[in-house]
Amino acid sequence: MKGPVKRTRFAINTAFVIIAGIAMIVTVFIGSSPKQYDLQIGDISSYDIAAPLDFADNAETMRRALEAMAQIQNVMIRSDKLSSASSDSMRQLMQLVQERRDALYKEPYISVITDPVMPPDPVQTTSPDADRTRRPDNHEIEIAVSSLISAVDQSLGLILPSGDADILIRMEEGRFRNLKAILDAETNAITVKTLDDANLRTVIDETVARLEDGMEYYRADAQLVGRLLGLVIRPNVEYNEEATEKARQAAYDRVMSDPVMINRGARFISQGDVITPETRSMLEELDLIVGTKFDWRRLASITLLMLLVSLIAFLFFRRYASELLYSTPRTVIALLIAILLPLVVSAYLARDLPLSSPVYFAAVVVTAYFGFRMSILVSSLLIVMIAPMTSFNPSFAIVALTGCLVASLFTKGTSRQDNYARIILATSLTTAATAFLVSFLQKESWALITNHVTQAVVSGALSVIIGIGIMPLFELIFDTVSPLRLIELSQPGHPLLKRLFVEAPGTSQHAMMVANLADTAAEAIGADAMIARVGAYFHDVGKLEAPLLFTENQSGENPHDHLTPLESARIITRHPEDSMAIGRKYRLPMPLLRIALEHHGTTVLQYFWNKACQEAEERGDEPPPIDSFRYRTPLPSTRESAIVMLADSTEAAMRSEGVKTLEQAEQLVKNIVKDKIDQEQLTTSGLSFADIETIIRSFLRVYAGHFHERIPYRQQKANKPSRLTDLSSANSSGDGDHPPDRVTR
Repeated sequence: MKGPVKRTRFAINTAFVIIAGIAMIVTVFIGSSPKQYDLQIGDISSYDIAAPLDFADNAETMRRALEAMAQIQNVMIRSDKLSSASSDSMRQLMQLVQERRDALYKEPYISVITDPVMPPDPVQTTSPDADRTRRPDNHEIEIAVSSLISAVDQSLGLILPSGDADILIRMEEGRFRNLKAILDAETNAITVKTLDDANLRTVIDETVARLEDGMEYYRADAQLVGRLLGLVIRPNVEYNEEATEKARQAAYDRVMSDPVMINRGARFISQGDVITPETRSMLEELDLIVGTKFDWRRLASITLLMLLVSLIAFLFFRRYASELLYSTPRTVIALLIAILLPLVVSAYLARDLPLSSPVYFAAVVVTAYFGFRMSILVSSLLIVMIAPMTSFNPSFAIVALTGCLVASLFTKGTSRQDNYARIILATSLTTAATAFLVSFLQKESWALITNHVTQAVVSGALSVIIGIGIMPLFELIFDTVSPLRLIELSQPGHPLLKRLFVEAPGTSQHAMMVANLADTAAEAIGADAMIARVGAYFHDVGKLEAPLLFTENQSGENPHDHLTPLESARIITRHPEDSMAIGRKYRLPMPLLRIALEHHGTTVLQYFWNKACQEAEERGDEPPPIDSFRYRTPLPSTRESAIVMLADSTEAAMRSEGVKTLEQAEQLVKNIVKDKIDQEQLTTSGLSFADIETIIRSFLRVYAGHFHERIPYRQQKANKPSRLTDLSSANSSGDGDHPPDRVTR
């Protein structure tokens, strides 16, 4: 393709893609826009309004958050100051009791100071040897009790019961010491805890009960201990305003971070409900009110989504289908229509029937005309574009993806018209099963499961039926190829094949044999056998321009005997381009035209170049440039083109060499393959060495039937470990030149 034509096609195709992209953005925006209602505050709703998507009920969430906040009690924390005050009060109480007891029961001790330096202090309250006690009368004890009660009231602000004060004054010294030790220990044990009034009373009661059970002596003092603890110890908790506010804020934030959700499809306004400010706010938030301002955010999001989809598609086409960017505009239009049709239909169906989108139409049509790999890409991107219209229904993507995969797989390789029924059944059953499983896993109601399965079945069946039915129209308008079109083209009654059979019978027979070889090889390596076979039928139609200049159509004198080698080379190397031109006149699809143009690549007509070199040497001239004897057509760009190239060369060589045995055939085929590899004719074809070995074995199987021989499998096993070695040895065994009849292929 010339540069200006290529640039023009690219510019036109780009313009169509941009226009289609804008149409897709508008379609997705309209399809994803929810239905709107004219409702004001105080109106009575005439509709049952369901949520078009999952959204948060902010008013209910706020109400629950405030309720949770109010339920938080004041935070009370332990105060070390209050705990220490209780401990200090108990010690002061015991000190006051001790002082009254000492004054009451102990006699003063008088000693004489003989040291003149020391100041006179004749009274000592303690004896270095032993305490001296006295026996007070009741009046003294009553005075001591009254003094103790008064001192406790003045010092501690506590009212010590007279009975307890009397017990404390009258009890024996040993019993008092025991009581004092118990009070000190229990006070320390209690004040380390965090206690309010209720908890403090409970802990004291538990302490009394424990002491009564555990004390062997003075068990009656357990109740006194309890009364004194209850008198002196105060609750050691205090209100913490900061902690309380934090706790309430945490409760508020916890509820607000987990808002009350209204699920997609849930009815939040029923017919007859009064529209409140809260429900009006929800309607506005969901863009369900007529007159709501234009949603620029949604438009921008959809535009960015489409740009991302376009970028992915561009990278795919650039890497795997770059020829499509420079193909005829009608090919690009056909692809765009296959995408736009299900997208437009989905805009009207997906909102209420999310599983009814006819995305399977695109899967069938794109697979039939553009291949399985492109179908997977287009179907996946189409599902992404339709998803906003379904409010991102989780079931849609799974059901649509599995359905498209099955539809593409069954469409790929369809060779008979009755296979279309299998595509319809397989797609419908797959979508139905997927819809059932997804709905069942989501624990939906049986009514909803039935609804989803029905949508999937109807959508899958109708999409495929329409896709198959529209294929002839696509072929007529856009001149593309589908399995049905290939079946039609392969019929012997096709005008071009009839003309080839009549005007160039040798070429016709040659094409039939090449088709058998190409079909077998393509099927063996997993290529498109149908395209390879039909492409082989038409690969040499350019010879109709001068059929007698090709040896398979000659019955007598060879016209090349009267032409110079250069003239012969020009005539022969022009037939791939003539095949392209004639094929276009007969509206052959592009995959077949590509095979016709590429099946010789840039190989050299070795025979005529050698002949020209010999004649130049005899004349004493310089050898002619080898490029003058080379085909000027593109290298095979697909596996099918490469297979036809190898099959064409093999069949021509077999005829010209008169090979009669399978061993000779094997050597010749390997020699041909080696020659193509040496000339780098297969570098862009996508064939691997494993594919080439499979192709060689496929060719030999065909000729084994032709020779009525079986393939020597033992020899194959022996030759299998070495790939290029056999090719090299086969090449070295021959003269390395193409025979005269072969180079005229």
